[in-house]
Amino acid sequence: MHISTLLPFLLSLLSLQTNACNPTRRSTNDNTTTNPFTLGTDGPAPPETLGYALNHIGLITNNLTAMKNFYGSILGMRLLFDAALTPEYTVTYMGYAQGGRNGTGFQTGTEMTMGKNNMYGLLEIVEFSVSDDTLVSSTQRTNTFSHVGLVVPDVVQAQTYLEGRGVDVLKRVGVPIEAFEGAVPNALGVGGFAGVHLEAKRRLVEAQGLIGWENFLLVRDPDGNLVEIQQQDV
Repeated sequence: MHISTLLPFLLSLLSLQTNACNPTRRSTNDNTTTNPFTLGTDGPAPPETLGYALNHIGLITNNLTAMKNFYGSILGMRLLFDAALTPEYTVTYMGYAQGGRNGTGFQTGTEMTMGKNNMYGLLEIVEFSVSDDTLVSSTQRTNTFSHVGLVVPDVVQAQTYLEGRGVDVLKRVGVPIEAFEGAVPNALGVGGFAGVHLEAKRRLVEAQGLIGWENFLLVRDPDGNLVEIQQQDV
């Protein structure tokens, strides 16, 4: 088959198979629901950005011990290092082995630290152990941070495991989002703090089958941050 004939078919498959904060394979609603997604058509990135990659995201905490336990002992991230810059200020880096899927090869903290700037998907946790600031998570109040996203080989198995570890599950696999209020809508920007955007709230609930939300596992970390866990594509 010539590539000019095959390309439209491949693009149609892509639109059905993509499944990470994006279209899922089916809708939980009737067939009149409009697919809200438009595939990207932007051109090549500026040549000056050749080699750029997302290395890490950063969180601020008042409870580094609990956060390290959650992302490390429970979710399996390795500790690269703690940098105690002052008695009250520590910068911690965590991530999965080789910056990708866990279990792809054991690496010591030293090895991971040496390769830190060539890794992906790292988590930087900054602790202010003495602070007058009240840190408010996105599940409590919509802000500029939404959630941490993970991909796992078996999301149902992950659900069983995390529930057994006492993790706060906000939405189980297969359960749709029905409410406009609460932790999950707050983190998505359509909760009680979204003001008059009632139409956006309604459309999110209607379109969640297309987005894939019903098949996501949503949990909360010790600071209240939303952690979104999805099924890995095979």
